[in-house]
Amino acid sequence: MIKKQNLNNINITTKIIIGFAIVTASVIISISISHSNSNKIIKSGYWISHTHEVLTQLGNIEALLVNLETGQRGYLITGKQEYLEPFLNSKKIIHKELKSIRDLTSDNVKQTIRIDSLKVTVDKKIEELNLTIDLRKNVGFEAAKEIVDNDSGKLFMDKIRIQIAEIKQEELYLLGIRSQQPEQIKRSNFLLLIALFGFTTIIIIIVSLYLYYSINKPIYYIREGLEHVGNGNLNFKFNIQSKNEFGMLARFIESVLQELNETIVSKNELEDEIIRRKKIETDLNKIKTKLETRNKELEQFSYISSHDLQEPLNIILSFSEILMKEKNKMSCTGQKSIDVIAENTYRMRDLIKDVLEYSKIGKKTKETEIDVEKLIDDVLKTDLKDLINKKQASIKYIGEPFKIKGHRYDLIKLFQNLIINGIKYTEEKILPEITINSVEQADNYKFSVSDNGIGIEESHFGKIFKIFQRLHSHDQFPGTGIGLSYCKKVLELHNGTIWLTSKVGSGSTFHFTISK
Repeated sequence: MIKKQNLNNINITTKIIIGFAIVTASVIISISISHSNSNKIIKSGYWISHTHEVLTQLGNIEALLVNLETGQRGYLITGKQEYLEPFLNSKKIIHKELKSIRDLTSDNVKQTIRIDSLKVTVDKKIEELNLTIDLRKNVGFEAAKEIVDNDSGKLFMDKIRIQIAEIKQEELYLLGIRSQQPEQIKRSNFLLLIALFGFTTIIIIIVSLYLYYSINKPIYYIREGLEHVGNGNLNFKFNIQSKNEFGMLARFIESVLQELNETIVSKNELEDEIIRRKKIETDLNKIKTKLETRNKELEQFSYISSHDLQEPLNIILSFSEILMKEKNKMSCTGQKSIDVIAENTYRMRDLIKDVLEYSKIGKKTKETEIDVEKLIDDVLKTDLKDLINKKQASIKYIGEPFKIKGHRYDLIKLFQNLIINGIKYTEEKILPEITINSVEQADNYKFSVSDNGIGIEESHFGKIFKIFQRLHSHDQFPGTGIGLSYCKKVLELHNGTIWLTSKVGSGSTFHFTISK
């Protein structure tokens, strides 16, 4: 009971901050665990690829040894120089292959020793092949055949095959171990995400309900009390015992009502009563003003809470989408769980968006007529002037002159983000060159912003428009990862779309439309 009373005495702002802190901590833990597991999967994938590369190199060496023997035998039988081509070509590159595979296995001491031993045996085999070829060339077929008949070459090849088999066996053993690691990490990551999603959802529900009751319940009691007072019940007591803002407001009203109730109605005192009532009326108006101010603050709190609660849900949704790509590799229970996660996340996000939209009713900015050429000129000569001069950037607008209807501030931010990206994502030794184009179409206005920057891989085209999604570390290119998602949102506000064409190393072009 004492603990409950202490909680009621905490002011509303502190309660909201505590609730956000709990949700944020849960999301940070989710991100940290997923990031750690993702790094482990990437590392496992590297070692699997590394093992396959070693096995491929061994196959190449075996093929080269076959070519060596094939060339030797052809020459020994025919004595024709052209039959030596496979031998000579393979002899040139086999040592490069051996060096390459030794570099690949430098992390494994056992394999390095085996490969060094294999190289010695291969050198002896090549020496034996060279001897038979020289004898065939300088003495004759019988002399070379005598060397072949003593089976020394066969013994070398048998030893080489055994050595290669030992190396392969070690790599296959490592491959078996490494192939299991990604699935184990994915399974554990999946279970952790489910647990953290459930925990975060419960926390969000608890915080939302707690804030709802902490704010709406006192407001209900105050409104109900004022209705009783309005009906003439000056003895009404507000059922609010907390020491926060609502408790102080309730006690203030009760004190005013008590003063009113103690007034003695008489002819001589009536005038004083009238004066006092006017004062009370003034106080009540102040109370009303305070209540209106408090309601506005509460609406702002609602807006902030609805906005900030979307972030953890979007992060959970992103991880859910990653898991959806692996859906076919999971069990039926896992697939159902993924579907449940995605469905409930979308539902919660939509719910919060609806609350956010509700809080914006009557508050949206009006559209105005905007001269596009003047707007871009203002951006270049005012907002981005210092950055353009510092980077010695060349920016040209070659579009058609026309006017559009839209939200000026948001469109300024749109062009700022695209131009800043074009400047920022350019190699240091290259001066940025940005071209802005526009054309009027039947149903919309189409714009493009082209740069000579580093470019973007096609596989990342969809990713860059998602909030907080970055392709580079903060050390490489500083930023928040919000710019392009902001652009997309602005264009959605104007019933438009945005997309891009790009090639790594050759720059990017962002295209977007604004509805007429």
